[in-house]
Amino acid sequence: MSTSITRSYEKLFPVPVLFTKVPNGRALNERLAREIGEIRAVTPNGKPDSWACDVYTTMTNNNALHQRPAFKEFTEITLQCLTTFGEMMGYSIKGNEIKITQCWLNIYDSGMSQEIHHHPNSIMTGVYYVAAPKNCSKIMFHSPYADTMIRPPILEDDPLNSMTSAYEPDPGDLIIFDSALRHSVPTNENLGERISISFNAQL
Repeated sequence: MSTSITRSYEKLFPVPVLFTKVPNGRALNERLAREIGEIRAVTPNGKPDSWACDVYTTMTNNNALHQRPAFKEFTEITLQCLTTFGEMMGYSIKGNEIKITQCWLNIYDSGMSQEIHHHPNSIMTGVYYVAAPKNCSKIMFHSPYADTMIRPPILEDDPLNSMTSAYEPDPGDLIIFDSALRHSVPTNENLGERISISFNAQL
């Protein structure tokens, strides 16, 4: 007499990432580009000494860009998307204001990159692309298991076994994810500048 075996599996602890194509992103980016030009003219590189990578950033010395009048439209769109992400994650949004706590500029010229990192002391993190030339650096997301000492041979990468996931940005793309998700930017081999606005948010 044969006995059937019942099997099932669950995808535990998924890591969602919200991708948004901002409407009228080209017009928004043209306005932001003018403001970014003014910011660059007066803000030196704020790259922390602990970073081994090379990138222009205002993360440590001009990180409240969302409070500038010229960023008002960007900030409103970003807060809408943060709300969508928070609802998707099941956060207690009602009665708890979503607040952008830091917002800064990152510019990758040819040969620049960003090492693997995450954003501690935050809940949600995101990046918006003002300029992303064709074939510029992708954003890389890294599995929490990426540092596993032993990994068996696999037939094909898929969401269950892959250690990294790459996304090629376009101008007007807005990406939001859990602040604990590690990410990086490989060396930009495009001659054009890759310009993004990064931000952290809390409830």
